[in-house]
Amino acid sequence: MSIDERIDKFLHSDRKAPLPYAVGDIVKVRITRIMDYGAFVVTKDEHMASGLIHISQIPDGVTVEVNQVIDAEVRQVKEDHKVEFSLMHMDKRDNPFRLLENVKNELPKKEVPQDEVDQIIQDLSKEFGVVSEESKTIIKDMVREMGVYQFTKAMMRTLPQFQRDLVYHFLKELSSQGREHL
Repeated sequence: MSIDERIDKFLHSDRKAPLPYAVGDIVKVRITRIMDYGAFVVTKDEHMASGLIHISQIPDGVTVEVNQVIDAEVRQVKEDHKVEFSLMHMDKRDNPFRLLENVKNELPKKEVPQDEVDQIIQDLSKEFGVVSEESKTIIKDMVREMGVYQFTKAMMRTLPQFQRDLVYHFLKELSSQGREHL
């Protein structure tokens, strides 16, 4: 018997026996067609039940392709031997990225090593003179965000190129203060 004859026989056979699926069962299905509203599937077992995975039942970040075989969860078995499936169980199970995110959330917040921040402030005060409290806070925030290594690396790259004329900056500040009081 050819494949076409077997398909024809299957399509015209009496399929009155209820499908053995229960709500919540995980069944292997093959994606047969993708539409704007979801993906049509056929089970990969002897029942070859057809069904639909509605677009609302496909989690964000999960992509499906034609001929892809995937585990789907049974949502409903209809009287016409059609099955509604869902992939939302994929969103619930622990995948490596979700595990990493959970581990990351459980880690203690990165503390700024105060002794290293103090050393950076001391080095900057040697280079520029007085470091204001506002600048110290900015340094601490940048070290927290970038890390000591990246902050120091950026500072070492920038220092040789930094054109400093502190008198110019002082006079600029003085003139802006003077204009505010006029």
